Amino acid sequence: MLSAAQSIASRAPLAARPRQATAQPRRPVQTQALFGFLAPSKPKAGPNKSQELVDQLLELTERTDGGLNASPAKREQIAALVEELEAYCPRNPLRSPLLYGDYEVLYASKPQTAGGPFRSPVGRTVFPGQRATQSIQEPNICINEVSYKTLGFLPGRARQEGEIEPINSTTFQLTFPELDGKAKGGPPQRIIQIAYLDERIRVARAIPPEDREDQEGSFYVFRRIVEEEEVEEEEEAPAPAPKRAPFGTRKIKAQAQQEVEEAAAAAPKRGGLLGTQLLGRKEGLATIAERRYAQQQGSRGTGARAAGTQGRGGSQATGTQARKSREEIAAERAAARAQQEEERRRAKEAAAAAKAAAEEERRRAREQQEAERARQAELRERAKEQLAQLQGEAAEAADAAKEAASAVKDAEKAAAELLKEASRARLVIDQAAEAAAAAAEEAENVKQQEKEAAAAVAEARAVLKQLETAARRK
Repeated sequence: MLSAAQSIASRAPLAARPRQATAQPRRPVQTQALFGFLAPSKPKAGPNKSQELVDQLLELTERTDGGLNASPAKREQIAALVEELEAYCPRNPLRSPLLYGDYEVLYASKPQTAGGPFRSPVGRTVFPGQRATQSIQEPNICINEVSYKTLGFLPGRARQEGEIEPINSTTFQLTFPELDGKAKGGPPQRIIQIAYLDERIRVARAIPPEDREDQEGSFYVFRRIVEEEEVEEEEEAPAPAPKRAPFGTRKIKAQAQQEVEEAAAAAPKRGGLLGTQLLGRKEGLATIAERRYAQQQGSRGTGARAAGTQGRGGSQATGTQARKSREEIAAERAAARAQQEEERRRAKEAAAAAKAAAEEERRRAREQQEAERARQAELRERAKEQLAQLQGEAAEAADAAKEAASAVKDAEKAAAELLKEASRARLVIDQAAEAAAAAAEEAENVKQQEKEAAAAVAEARAVLKQLETAARRK
């Protein structure tokens, strides 16, 4: 593994590295035909290479659950893309305004580091639906946050706030004051290097401290969170063709009736508002018909007055027509009043129907709200029961662990007593062995003494025989 200095030196810009002269084999000479210039030329690598790499990186890291679902082959591809993308990192990323913003942790080479205990198997089981985010705010604030749903439906979040202290143009130290003196949550200080930064993503490397050079570093891929404003583009409807003005009071009355019926048909959509408007309306069908007819007659009267200068016969015809029109208007007023009463009745019925529909809609909404509240209450009760069950199981497991610990302690005590007894027995055995060795030595001594005594007896017997022989000779 590389140290912090070696990793920083290895990620220096390509322009700072010395060029190595490599011998390339000579290419064969290629001849082109007379019209070879018509063939299309090969595309050259342009400035969009970094964006192509970013697109590939986003495609590979998508749907990996922060790196948990990534296969070893995909991990190698992602690591190779990150190393290739480092060459396109801006010169001073810590001074770039693109550094600030909200990011989503899209991938982590060590998935457990992006969320701590929440990313463990037990944490992902109890707190599913996790989403790790990081927010970098001016001037030097970094906020790590993990949102989740306890048991799948109770939303919650864990927040961790730190301070950024730049080390150089690409590296900074991230300090978490709330973790000072605590064992949990990881080290209170971390060294982070910006490997790549643009408008869409940010790639960062976590460099191990100098006292832990044997520890392997990790890297993270962050995707910027952009709040897309939904702009609804209103399509301009084509202007309706101008309607031809109806001629005659009957046609005017029919058109007014059609407009009222269309408005009444739209009453269920508008609720009880249309009925109120119709009831409070000052102009009925007859008034509308009279006004339109008067407008038409006014325009015609102007022409009639202009033509009246031509002779007395024309003016008399116009007066007769005017008297006839007044009689028609009087008759139509009576019919319009009846029609107006009918309209008011229909408006009342439409208002009553709209009111009933609104009441029915409110009743259904109340029932849905009550059902949703009951479901939420049931879910809370289930959650409480599951939590109580989990707490009971945890308490039982703790009691079992305590009993097992006490049993282990008793076994250790018994083993210690047996060891003491064994040492005592070993001492007795050693003493018995020493006594047996002494007794064997004494037995050897006795045997030696017996042998010596037997030799002395034999020697005495020989002397006696010699004495007896000598006595006999005398």
